[in-house]
Amino acid sequence: MPHRHFVELRGAIHDRLRTLRPPCWEEQIEKYPWLYGALGDPSADVMFVCENPSLSGLRAVTESPWGGPPDFDTQWTGNPSNRRDKRFRTVLCGLGLKDGEIWEPGGWHCYITNVIKQATIVRDWKAKVPMHEKRRTARQWSGILQMEVNAVRPDVVFCVGGKAHEIVKWLQRNVGLRVPGPIHGIMHYSARLGDEEVERQMRNGIAPYL
Repeated sequence: MPHRHFVELRGAIHDRLRTLRPPCWEEQIEKYPWLYGALGDPSADVMFVCENPSLSGLRAVTESPWGGPPDFDTQWTGNPSNRRDKRFRTVLCGLGLKDGEIWEPGGWHCYITNVIKQATIVRDWKAKVPMHEKRRTARQWSGILQMEVNAVRPDVVFCVGGKAHEIVKWLQRNVGLRVPGPIHGIMHYSARLGDEEVERQMRNGIAPYL
């Protein structure tokens, strides 16, 4: 059973989904009970903030990478046909932020979340949603991100990808998001480069601040 923090977080996310009623909100609640909205250790010193869950990725998941039905640790394992999340987990294991093999459950020494909690088709989100609308959506979810930051109290925060970094910094300036430690942007694991280059740049963006 996941830590109580994640159970409470999922409940808060579901309540917000019922209020905002974005596209596919019922699908997110009913079909993906294993999507708690965050992963890792809620007392970790290091927090990673991604942009939002991929709805197409969720739809592609039928089991966990280690067999059996999807569960808490299935989060951030990606679409089975295109697991670019493998790069992220490889980097985390290499830096001691996760123990064991990349697909092995547990062993987390970091906390991973999204600034926006509603699942979207990433292709449409990137191409069709203007930045002012993304900021408006991030503002609607900022209370839950603040709740997470208050609970974890990380020493350092890494925003995964330029858009997540831009949105988090905007929330700091315009919504009053309070983060106790420094915030650094790192390359997104889905960048259109080779695995080795993406992993190298991610490591170089993280390691100096650990």
